Order: sequence, then C-alpha cells, then structure tokens
Amino acid sequence: MMLNQNINDSIGNDIARLRLTAGLKQSAIAESLKIDASRVSRIETGEVIPELEEVQQLAKAIGSPEAMDYARYAAEHWNVIPKPPFWHPSRLALRKAEQTLTELANFLEKHNPDGYAKAQFEMHRESLLKSTSYLESLFHSIAFVGDIGVGKSTAICAGSDLLVEPDKTAKKTAPKAVLETGGGGTTLCEVHIHSETVDVYGLIVQPNSETEVFRLVNDFCAALVDRHNGLTEGVRGVSQEVNRAIRNMAGLVRPQGKGETKTSPPDPAMELVKQCEGNLPEVAAEVLARIKLGLRTQCEFRFQESDRQAGLKKLQQIFAEVNRGQRADVSLPRRIDLIVPFPLLGKRSHQLRIVDTKGVDGTAIRPDIRAHLDDSRTLTVLCSRYNDAPCTTMQGLLEHLVNTGAENIISERVAMLVLPRQNEALAMKDDSGMNADTIEEGYRLKREQAGSKMAQFKDGDKVPILFFNSMDDDRSGLSKSLIEGVQKMRNGQVERISQVYSAVRELIKSLGETKSKAAHTEVIRRLKQFVNKQCKLPERTQKPHQRLIEALQLLHPRTVWATTRRNGTWSGLDVYHFLGVGTATDAQARSQTIFSGLDGVLADMSNDEQLAPAVEFVSELRKNVSSWRETFLSEATTVGRELFRARLFEHEHLWTTCADFWGDGPGFRNAVANELRLWCEDSKQADLLETVEKRVITLWDEAFVEPLRKLCA
Repeated sequence: MMLNQNINDSIGNDIARLRLTAGLKQSAIAESLKIDASRVSRIETGEVIPELEEVQQLAKAIGSPEAMDYARYAAEHWNVIPKPPFWHPSRLALRKAEQTLTELANFLEKHNPDGYAKAQFEMHRESLLKSTSYLESLFHSIAFVGDIGVGKSTAICAGSDLLVEPDKTAKKTAPKAVLETGGGGTTLCEVHIHSETVDVYGLIVQPNSETEVFRLVNDFCAALVDRHNGLTEGVRGVSQEVNRAIRNMAGLVRPQGKGETKTSPPDPAMELVKQCEGNLPEVAAEVLARIKLGLRTQCEFRFQESDRQAGLKKLQQIFAEVNRGQRADVSLPRRIDLIVPFPLLGKRSHQLRIVDTKGVDGTAIRPDIRAHLDDSRTLTVLCSRYNDAPCTTMQGLLEHLVNTGAENIISERVAMLVLPRQNEALAMKDDSGMNADTIEEGYRLKREQAGSKMAQFKDGDKVPILFFNSMDDDRSGLSKSLIEGVQKMRNGQVERISQVYSAVRELIKSLGETKSKAAHTEVIRRLKQFVNKQCKLPERTQKPHQRLIEALQLLHPRTVWATTRRNGTWSGLDVYHFLGVGTATDAQARSQTIFSGLDGVLADMSNDEQLAPAVEFVSELRKNVSSWRETFLSEATTVGRELFRARLFEHEHLWTTCADFWGDGPGFRNAVANELRLWCEDSKQADLLETVEKRVITLWDEAFVEPLRKLCA
C-alpha cells in the first residue's frame, strides 16, 4: 500500500531520526527485518521511497513508542486540512481538529440539518479552521517595547546570546552586544533578528524613501539654522541617532575636543550654515549633495563564518557602520534585519523573530507598536526600569488597549519585563522598611508592587512580570519565560480545538432529543429577543479627534512639527492612527453596554439547569462573541484611520499653516492642536463624519448583529 498523502520528502529523515533517537544502528534494523543494510541506508537518504507496509515494519523494528506512533501517523488520512509533519509540535491538536471537521462534514452531508443546528455547525467549523490555521504555522515574533534608554536592546542581545566576547588579550571587560547600545537614542530604526541557513550571517537594510531622506535632511538643517539664528529653546531638528547618521553620511562629524580642557573645535555643520548665510534651502541642498544618495544602493550583506564569535563580531561591525551612517554605499535605514545561523532563545520547535522596536519618545500609541500588539502571533514585551515599573508610558499603552476594547491582548499575548540595574533589587524595602536580603527577594517585592499597578487595568493581573539584569542574571531564565509566553498563545488555540470538539460531539449526540431541542429552542428564543431589543448601536459619544488633540498638546514640539511637515504621517506621531484610535474608542464606549448585556444573558443561560443540554453551545457562543467584538473594534480603527487620511492628507494648506506656526513664539503645540480641531469640527467635514459613522454602523451589523441573527434564523 502506498503512503497516505505525500510524506515522501521526509520519510527517510524521519526513519533515521527515529532510529538514532532509539540508539540503534542501521545493521540492527536490517538484521531484525532480514533485509540488506544498504536498503535501510537508501531509505534514510531518500534514494528509495518505501511503501506503507515497509514503513510500519521499520517502525516496529525500531520499537520505541515514538516509532510506533509514527507507524500510525503514516497510515492516517487527512481530508480537510494539510497533513503536518510528524514532528510538528501541535500535530495531535491538529489531528483532533481534522477528525472533528471530517465528522462535521460527514454529518452535514448525511443529515442536512436546518435551523439552529446548521448555524451552530457553521460557527463551530469557522472556529476550528481559525485555530488550525494558527497552529499550522510555527512562526512567531517577540517584540520588545520600551522608552528610549530603558535597556531593551541590551536585554535582547544578552537574552538571545548575541554577545561578542572581549579579546583574550584585552583587559577584563563585559561582552558587547551585537546591537549598538548606550544611554538611549542609539538605534536608528526597528531591528528584526531571525535565523536562517547554517553558517550564514546577514544584514538586510530596508531604506527610507528618497522623499523621507530629503525631509530628514531638511529637518536636520532646520535645527542648525535655528541655532545659527540664536534660538536655544524650541529648536527644530531630528533625533539624536538620526543627527549622528546624517553627519556621518555628509562628512560633518564634530571632532572631539583636545587638550586637558577639551575645548570644542568648530562644528563643521555650523560652519556650513555660516557659509550659506543661514539660508535653509541652500544648506539642505549642500548636505544632500554631500550625502550622494544616488550611490547608496547597497541593501544586503551576507557572509559565511563557521566560528560563532567571529561571525557575531563581523555582524556587530556591519550593524554599527550601517546604524551610524558610516557606509558610503548604504542609505538611511527604515528597518534593519539581522540574520544569524543559530536558533534564537535556544533550540526550539518554533521559528522565532525578535523585534527591537524604536524607543518610545513621548507616546507608545504608535501604529508600529499597535501592529505588533494586534498580531496574534506576536508576544509583546513591555519593558520598564526597575524603580518605576510599570512605567507611565507602558501604563498609558495598557490604558489605550482597554479603551479600544483590546483587553484580550493584555491577557493573552503581553509580558512585562522589568530591567533592574546594579544593586537596585537589593535597595527594595519591605513593609518594615528593611532592604531586601537577596536579589530574589527584591524581585519578589517589586513583583508585588508592580502587580498592584497592573491590576488597575482589566486583565492586567494576568500579565506575567519578568525580571532580567543583563549583567548578572541567568540568560536561560529569560529565554524560558519568553518561550512560555509563546507557548501560552499556542495553548490557547489547542484549548479552543478541544472545546469546539466537545461542543460538536455534544451537538451531534443530542440532536433530535426532545430535551436538547427544547433547550436549544429556548436559547435561540432568548437570543432573538436580545437581538430585536438591544442590538442597536447607540449614538456617538466621543469625538474621533479627541485623543489626537490631547496628544498634540503633550508631545515634544519637535515631534509635532515633524508630523506637520509630513502631512500627519510622522512615525513618532501619526495623526491618522490617533483618529482611528479615537473612532475605535468611541465604538468601544457605545457598544460596551450591549456586549456586557449579552454576556450577562449568556451567563444566566449557562447556569440555568433547564438549558443544560445547550450549555456547550452557549459556552462556544460566548467565546465567539468576544472574537466578533475584537473584529468590530479593529475594523473601526481601520475605517477611522483611512477615511480621515483620504481627505486630511491632501490638505496641503492646512499642513503648511500648522508647520508655519513654528517660530511664532510659545504655544506652537496648542496652535497646531487648535487648527486641527477647527478642521475636524468644521461643518465642511460633516459629510466625512457621517461617512465614518455609516461605516462603523455597517461594521457593527456585519461583525456582530448578522452572526447573531444567523444563529437565530
């Protein structure tokens, strides 16, 4: 008999792995089966493809429980979802999903149920397909988020063993991180780290567009001109790391001071401004000419190196040169990918990508950070300093998630990482005012303190609080905790499959029984009553631009100026993201009473003994309602963001007016906030607000009301 479904590509490797794990030689297998040892060899190398009977004989000869399991696996038929590899960590859960989907399809074909049963079967099928799709992929990301200078880059490198040991001839020093680290303001952009081919190291640059490079250079030059004109406060400009990169790219590096007094020599960039008599366009043109952007086309570096330390050291050097703008062939990066030839966080069955996000400067309500949080495959690690954990910025981010109805993200795929420095844990005091005796005691006390702050947010008490001192703590502990976070996300999907499996079996078993039919009919009646009376979305209660105006008044003036120069699309302050968040916040406030009311109805039905035959259905419905709510609010964010962008981005006069407020004295941020508020509240935008409202109501009907009506049909 031929093997079921094409596993021919892996059968040889599988048999070899099973044999080696059992500690057997090829000759022992051959002797047991009374075949030539060369046939076992040819099977394992893939030269010969055995039929099912021979695979089962080989497995029996190996004799281990794992080998016998493989024999059963080889004979399995998978009809609905693709057959995963034997070594897939979620294979058993996927098998249960496959069996349930097959049973479900066969039942529907044979009995063709109508009414509530058919709608329930379809709901269960969609839930299973969603979970299987999640588990089939082994790719996951771990994204670190934190304030500038919090120490996340150092923690990433220490926890992932991306460290370059000092030369043996050098004085005793600590290992150096592959990423550039410092007191903050060091890394230019988001960095992704992942594994690829054996012995191959690499660095890939995703450059900024030419337009963005022109803008950054202009911003850099604007700061120089402001200084030239005698301004000391409210200076325009770019971040510290971008300033450094542009100086290196343009050959305008400030020389170090000499002598005991370290007198600062003239700044070549300021000398250039003097030559141009403070004319901003002329200064910017000269800096761009020096950068020679047309020659900066190199985007990828790859090299082979069998020695791990040598490979990391070279990767460290290339990264530093790219990040500092010191390579004449590389433009200003928008994102950098680092490739290493070894598994991150140790040998795991998952394919991991570690993301070092751009340090937070003012607000973590950014589209790049929210994208990581919204990604169901990403564990987001919120980093805080020890003394103020969880810091104000991370608390603001948690509040943002709750306000936009995304508290499930907090409970399912967020971890808090506290980064203590030397002796901070030992300085922690207990209730009696005594210092902690040990670092572990200091961590325990801080965990209790931080936990009380986290508990203020819905589901915040479910967030694991981790500690890691990159100088002293065991790196394996952090790796283990992060992997546990990833596994927790996967376990949630495994549990969903088991829950749906039970619900389907119970529905099939009870279908047609009088009590079951009566219970389901009553559940549907109550649901229909709720839909007819309480499912209309209330009127808007919050203005979509409310959050934006608040942010404009609080963030650094330079950040506000940068976004006005880019028609609202600056990474540090994306106007349209805030408008989308405002739309979702309002949608969350308006729908919360309805969702809470429905959950109360479902909870009451779960506890009603007369409805016991339908309890599995009610339980599954509660979980699906949570998913519908998440979809509705996520789509509301997108609708608000894109509809406002379509009109506001093209309003050149408005953005020019806002940018021109700079230099009119104090109050720049308030002036911009007021201008955007007036635009949003102008009667000319009434049709835009009406369009946003119509789309939100449509989303509400599609994501929530219609699925409920379908169940009640």
